[in-house]
Parts: sequence; C-alpha cells; structure tokens
Amino acid sequence: MSLNSRALLLVLCLLGATEVVGREAVTALDRTLSKTHMRQDTTSVAIADAPVQAFAPTTIQCGKQSCTVRVEVSSQFFNVTSGNAVRLHVKADGAPFPVTGFEIDGGINRPVAHLTTVSSLKSDLSPGPHTISVDFDMRSPGGKAEASIRTLTIQVFTP
Repeated sequence: MSLNSRALLLVLCLLGATEVVGREAVTALDRTLSKTHMRQDTTSVAIADAPVQAFAPTTIQCGKQSCTVRVEVSSQFFNVTSGNAVRLHVKADGAPFPVTGFEIDGGINRPVAHLTTVSSLKSDLSPGPHTISVDFDMRSPGGKAEASIRTLTIQVFTP
C-alpha cells in the first residue's frame, strides 16, 4: 500500500470516528434535566496508589425509565509526583463510566495547585436508584498528590 493510500485511509478512519462521536453526543442533547445533585468538599485528600474517595457516594434516581447521567468534577490538584499522573474514576454502581481514568499530569502541575474540571456521561442507566462514586488514584506505583477544594455536579436526564 502506497504512502498516499495509507494517508487517505487514516483520514477516512478519523472522519468516521468523528461522525460516530458526534452522533453519540447528540443523543444526550434530546434529554430533559430532571434533577441536579451538587456537593463541595474543602478537606484535603492524599492521593497515592490505592483509590481514595473524592466525595461521599451519591444516590440518584432514574425513576420508572432509563436515564442519562452527566458527572462533572472540578478540583485543585497539587504536589503531583513528577513523571506521574492523578487519575479520576467515575462509576455508577461500581461500573466505570465509558470515559474514565482521566489523568492530571505531574509534569505540568508541580508543586503549584492546578484547577482541573472533567465531565463524563453515561447513557441508558436502568430505571431505579443508582450510586455514583468518584475516586482518585495515581497512574504509577509510588506516586503521590493532593486534592483540596473540589466540587461535584451530577445531572440526571430523562428521555
């Protein structure tokens, strides 16, 4: 396969991925916001190898039909070990959201505090109650970081 053919194939693959992502994002826009849960925590959290709760778990209700949940976490991170990264994990009933493990790189963040905001979306949660949890940990063993003032916003959308 020639270099030009490979480049064209790569471009077509990228365009197709963009179209799929675009369609996925649109499906959530046709929902109605039914409830918003908000929480702020100002205690310091030490982050290391094992996952640590960023917030107490929050119970949401999907009602009698499926729902879509959008979780937004905003936090200050500081003293992130150089060459390592803080990971953020969002789960519903212990199952990770489709996009999880967002990383805050220590190379851009030491030792000064850095404010980061991350949002994650999960569609088609079954009817009834669900527990949403957010954890922090380090990407590589031996890394350390701290989180201070942080906010959590959970929005529940119905069809």
